[in-house]
Amino acid sequence: MAAACNLLDAGRQVTLIEKRPYLGGRAFSFTDRETGQEVDNGQHIFLGCCTYYIDFLKKLGTFRQAHLQSKMLVKVLSPGHIAGQLSTAPLPKPLHLLPSFLTYRHLGLKDKALALYALTRIALTNRSNPALSTETFGHWLKKHHQTQRSIDNFWNIIVKPCVNDDVSNVTAAMAMMVFQEGMMKTRHGSSIGYSKVGLSALMGQAAQEYIQRYGGQLITGRAVLALQADNSGIKGVELAGGETIRGDVYISALPFDDLAPLLPPELERAPYFASLRGLATAPIVNIHLWYNKQIMHEDFAAFVDSPLQWVFNKSSILGQNGAGGQYITISLSGAFEYINQPKEVLQQTFVEAMAQAFPKAKLAKVERILVVKQEKATFRCLPGSERLRPKAETPIENLFLAGEWTDTGWPSTMESAVRSGVAAAQAVVSRSNG
Repeated sequence: MAAACNLLDAGRQVTLIEKRPYLGGRAFSFTDRETGQEVDNGQHIFLGCCTYYIDFLKKLGTFRQAHLQSKMLVKVLSPGHIAGQLSTAPLPKPLHLLPSFLTYRHLGLKDKALALYALTRIALTNRSNPALSTETFGHWLKKHHQTQRSIDNFWNIIVKPCVNDDVSNVTAAMAMMVFQEGMMKTRHGSSIGYSKVGLSALMGQAAQEYIQRYGGQLITGRAVLALQADNSGIKGVELAGGETIRGDVYISALPFDDLAPLLPPELERAPYFASLRGLATAPIVNIHLWYNKQIMHEDFAAFVDSPLQWVFNKSSILGQNGAGGQYITISLSGAFEYINQPKEVLQQTFVEAMAQAFPKAKLAKVERILVVKQEKATFRCLPGSERLRPKAETPIENLFLAGEWTDTGWPSTMESAVRSGVAAAQAVVSRSNG
């Protein structure tokens, strides 16, 4: 979507092909048949440092339908009803994080001192050091005296939802990027934003209107079967049904594991594309619950010492608090232990976890549960993965790549997706002008 919109802005003629009947990729919403509620396929958030994504929403005219905190404020709860808080203060960076961290109730004094030491080291580290792309952040943290409690109750609360993986798996470079860009660079970089409407209204429908308004063509509900090529480059896109769409330049925004099978065999085996097989994916599980009464006051909260990770009060976020009951979403990142569990087991586990975390949930009736699994939600920032992420330009003169898995310098986020689309559009314009 970002690539198409930016190419239209540059005066190019664009045809966008989408397999589904709607735009949005892995960020869309649908109507739950039982409740009539519009449900996001996954709870997506963005941060104040996601400047490309924020600009994209402004381009589409939908930023007013999103909420961005004026400062970071995250309540961190435990089943024992101990409430901690991470927030920013009106102090010069990086001191803006210090007051709430010193009073954070889920770490002891020794762990706080050691975590401040590690944060200082992160602030002073050049994350482009190649060694940090081959070392896990968990290993780096252990080298810098972080305890398992500190990892569970602080570091993973931030890293896991941002990178969709545990600190024991992600590279030190990518985890440091999260802290440097999100928490240390500016006072507002860590402010949390979310959509106040369904994701399809915020992005997919708005992008479709933008593309059509500026003369772009849309082909939806049609799968791409193959990219046709010869020695001079890509010659066409073969669609289900036998039609072939031809253009001068082609951008693939497919996931990396969907792109390879569409290439001619000789291109799929070429080193540039063969290296994509080294990338891996991580799952996300979202559990949607409808209670018959209000059980949660916060818009969202993070959790420690619980199967819960982040819980979102969707009734409040969507402005539906007066409806009597309450709609809640539980977001589980890096959900390797849950992705293959039967939905009935997940429902029991997390209804019980909610009852332990929220006293009012024990007295409320769960009227509806919906489990949404995304097995390949994001790519994984594993050691060695950075060198496998390709630039927008490919060895094929008229083929370019977009997607959050390409070399944006960001983890698998909406920000990375938009950055990749902008980079692909700029590469197309630059090459054609050159």
